[in-house]
Formats: sequence, C-alpha cells, structure tokens
Amino acid sequence: MVLREKIKVWDPVIRIFHWSLAASFLLNFGVLDDESTAHEWIGYYVLGILVIRLLWGFIGPRNARFVDFFPTKAKLKMHFAALLRGEPHDPNRHNPAGGVMIIALLSTMLLTGLSGWMMTLDMFWGTDWVESIHDAFANITMLLVIVHVAAVSFFSWRGPHNLIRIMLTGYRSP
Repeated sequence: MVLREKIKVWDPVIRIFHWSLAASFLLNFGVLDDESTAHEWIGYYVLGILVIRLLWGFIGPRNARFVDFFPTKAKLKMHFAALLRGEPHDPNRHNPAGGVMIIALLSTMLLTGLSGWMMTLDMFWGTDWVESIHDAFANITMLLVIVHVAAVSFFSWRGPHNLIRIMLTGYRSP
C-alpha cells in the first residue's frame, strides 16, 4: 500500500471564516427573527469576521491573499476558455470565477452588515430606506450563496477534487 501525502490548500483562518460566515448568514437570513437580539449580535459577529478576512486577504498565506485570485478580464477569459476545452483549473487556489464570487459575497455581506448596524443608530432609526437596503443586500447575498453552492457542488461532482471536502479539511489528495 502506497501512502500519498495530502496537499494543503486552505489554512484554518479561511476555513473557520468560511463555515462560520455561512452558518451565521443562514441563521440570520432564515432562522432568527429580524428584530431579535441574537440577529443583531450575529450581525456584529459577521462584521468582525469580515474585518479579519479582509486583513487576512493582505497578510495571510498565498491562497488567502486577494492578489492570488483577483479576477481580471484576461484571467476570466482564459479560465472560461480552459473550461470549454475541459481543462481543470489549479485545485490549490480559487479560479477567476471563484474570485468574482468571493468579491461579490464579501461585498454584499459587508453591505448587509453595515446597513444592519446603521439601523441601530439614532441617526437612521426607523428610516425605511436603510431597512430596504439591508433587506436588498441580504436577498442578493442569498442569491449569490445559492449560485456559489450550486457551482461548488457541480465542480465537486464533475471535477477531479471534492471542493467541499477540501474546504472542510483544508487538504486535497494529489
């Protein structure tokens, strides 16, 4: 029997951030009452871990850094051309389309959290437009989450690696 060493892909900060953000968002979006204290505190938690993730995007390991997966027009064009040819992307990092999704999700989560925080301030208390923005960004985030889960599930099924397992464990097989 030949033992093959596993390849490290995601560090613990990225994995804990990913799964705790997912759980927090789903709790606030679909389980907790919008007016509850728990909803508010989970919102603060989300804002806190977003700050950590943003910092980690500059000082973390290579795969966590924004510069490693920031999508450009050229990178996206090459990525989709490779997909059409049936060539898989490097499994040790996000592909350019994944980079677009990360930026979109981080942005909408941040805007959802900030607008939720604004609703607690005297200046915006009871202001309909702030609540509308909060609801709109939460709904956009949920739509992005559905697309994200569908894409990861599809590429886990069709690709050479189970992306969900990699995000759970941090490692992939060679």
